[in-house]
Amino acid sequence: MIIYLSSGDPKGTDWLPAECDVSIRPGWFWHKSESPKRLSKLLDIYYNSVGRNCVLLLNVPPNKSGLITDVDAQRLKEFRSAINTIFQHNLAQDCFVKVSSQRGGFGAENMLDSDHLWSYWTPKDDGGEKDHWIEIWAKDESFLRFNVISIQEAIGLGQRIKRHEIYADDKLIVKATTVGYKRLHRLDLGEVQARVVRITIRESKAMPLISSIGLYFDPFWHSKFTVT
Repeated sequence: MIIYLSSGDPKGTDWLPAECDVSIRPGWFWHKSESPKRLSKLLDIYYNSVGRNCVLLLNVPPNKSGLITDVDAQRLKEFRSAINTIFQHNLAQDCFVKVSSQRGGFGAENMLDSDHLWSYWTPKDDGGEKDHWIEIWAKDESFLRFNVISIQEAIGLGQRIKRHEIYADDKLIVKATTVGYKRLHRLDLGEVQARVVRITIRESKAMPLISSIGLYFDPFWHSKFTVT
C-alpha cells in the first residue's frame, strides 16, 4: 500500500485535492488570552491553500458559552469582504484575448464566461506546437495594473498542466508547475503594469483545457517592488 504524503501521483486516476485545516486562532480551541489571526495572515493562508489547488477548512472555535465571539465574527466578515473586494473585477474581461490556436468551438471566450467547470479553451491537437499560449491585451494602448493572476483548468476532465510561465510585456514574472482547479499567483514583485500578459504552457500530460483566466488587483497586498 502506497501512502502519499506531501506529494501526488502524476499517473494517478483520481483527482484528490488536499484539505488545508487551519484555525482562525493560534490553536484549535478558544482561549480568552488569544486573538484571531490578522487579516493579512488569513489572506496568506487563502492564497497558499485555495490559490494552490487545495480546499480550505477554517476552524472557528466557540467560547465557553458555546458562541462565536464578536471579535472572531468580525474578523470573518473582514476576511469575506476582502476576498470579495479582490476578485470583484476581472481585468481580463475588458481586454482582447488571443490564443496560440483553438480546437473547434473551444475558443478564448470560454475562459471569460461564468462557467469555470465545463466551458473551456483548448488548442488544436495537431502535433505542430511545442508550447501553447494565451495572451491578454489591454485595449486603447492602456496599461493593465494588477498583482494577482488566476488560472483554472476544467478539472472535471482532469488535471493536465505540469509547467507554465507568465510574462508581462515579455518579462518573465511567474515560473510555476501545476494548476489544477485553481491557481492564484500573488506577485511577490508587487504591482505590475503591462500592455500584454502572456500565459505559456510549457508542459502538460494532455492537451490543456483552461476554463478561466483572470487578472486582479489586491489592495491588501503591499510590496516595495513595482514592475513597469
